[in-house]
Amino acid sequence: MPGQKTPLSLIPVGFAVLVAIAIVSRLSTPLQASATAEELLGETRPGELLTQGDPLDPPPDQPSPLQGSAGGTRFYQPPLIEPPLREIPINNGIRGKCPVDPEPSSEPLTALMPSSEVGLTAAGQSTTFFMYLPSTSALTGEFVLQDETGTEQLYQMMVELTNTPGIIRFTVPLQELDLKSGEYYRWYFSILCDPSDRAADLFVSGWIKPMDVSPSLMADLENAPNLLDRAEIYGQNGFWYPTLELLADIQQSPTNTNFSTEAKIGWDELLSSEVVNLESLVNQPFVECCEMETQPLPTQQ
Repeated sequence: MPGQKTPLSLIPVGFAVLVAIAIVSRLSTPLQASATAEELLGETRPGELLTQGDPLDPPPDQPSPLQGSAGGTRFYQPPLIEPPLREIPINNGIRGKCPVDPEPSSEPLTALMPSSEVGLTAAGQSTTFFMYLPSTSALTGEFVLQDETGTEQLYQMMVELTNTPGIIRFTVPLQELDLKSGEYYRWYFSILCDPSDRAADLFVSGWIKPMDVSPSLMADLENAPNLLDRAEIYGQNGFWYPTLELLADIQQSPTNTNFSTEAKIGWDELLSSEVVNLESLVNQPFVECCEMETQPLPTQQ
């Protein structure tokens, strides 16, 4: 009759069985993680470093999402950090060409940095930056380091370029700049296509964050039997710049031939990983191309 409920005894047996199976199947499905990395980042203030000791730490037999283990490699476990919010976007892998060049290079000017656009370095130590430099007839490059707000220029280095494409490296004496641990600093590397018109520059940029090395980590580094182990220790603790420098040093050093092949494998895996996404650069050669000249900065008023 209209509006009359169907007694349970009249429900077909087959339908009841299907419902029971669906309920059991639902209960047997593994529960989703309570918080994804994206959700953790969304609940974190921009630029905040997530560290262990958070109430979300999992049991010891499970990987911690706070360690940023997703997408990591043997030589790099990325910390869950993000750059400060700024109006000026980060630039990397800049395609285009200088007016003095006949055509664009197959690989653009690219900084070797994580796709998060932030790299940790050890506070109080010099830091080496790596760039892929395409073939260009431009004669000069420039590296600039600024504070987080971009209002203060802390360091400037001019680089004399050659026309040889490859990965270049240069070391910045950050230990002389009195940078503060845990703070963000913005850097730029530019190719001066036309020194009289800086609007024509090709440039890449990113963030660097110095962090203190804990006593226990320092002890592990000092007790490491070789540079390859030191690179792994730095990388497993999220320090991008020392890890990359050590892997490059081992490959280029004539005295570390026993580890050069393993360092090359680690270098390739690191650049190809999902947290870096620079697979196209793994076979690019290191180029000893450049003369460096530090420029005096104007006195701050």
